[in-house]
Amino acid sequence: MTRVLIATNEPILAKGLEAVLTAGGLEIAAVCHDVIELFECLQRCRPDFAVLDMPVLPGPEVIHDLHRLAPQCQLVLWPRLTLSDSPDRVAEAIHMMTAFSRPDPSPSALVNLTCSPGERELIALVSCGLSNEEIAAAMGSDRLTVQKLLKNLSDRLGAGDRYELALYGLTTLNDPDRYEGRI
Repeated sequence: MTRVLIATNEPILAKGLEAVLTAGGLEIAAVCHDVIELFECLQRCRPDFAVLDMPVLPGPEVIHDLHRLAPQCQLVLWPRLTLSDSPDRVAEAIHMMTAFSRPDPSPSALVNLTCSPGERELIALVSCGLSNEEIAAAMGSDRLTVQKLLKNLSDRLGAGDRYELALYGLTTLNDPDRYEGRI
């Protein structure tokens, strides 16, 4: 059975996720309410994946520390939803999380499930060997915006450098079963 760790400082979100994930046949390994508890539970409970609500985490460097601490655990960042988001958006977020319950998702699954179509296009352009200036021209943007977007994508995907981000794009472009949803 897939074991899930939930990290959020919002009790209602934690209870709702527990109910949905348990109903989906997943086992809740722990619910953490702060970063210290998250690090302790991640080592002790050894979950298959962890749902992380971003306000619990002070920055991207914590994500990298979590990856080093529990490389077998898939980390899923809970999307920040607002009251104006539709029930479909909530369903898409849950779909994304359950997709990560599969053992060892491929890089293409990671990109296709966590990136918007525009972000996937940006990764594809990096994979083609374009510079930031060339990408900016192709996307009708500026170099600094492209640079910032690439940094955010690298942090989210855990890519160590531009080369690794390009590899994510190449595996996505070569994946015949690409996810076509809106996440």
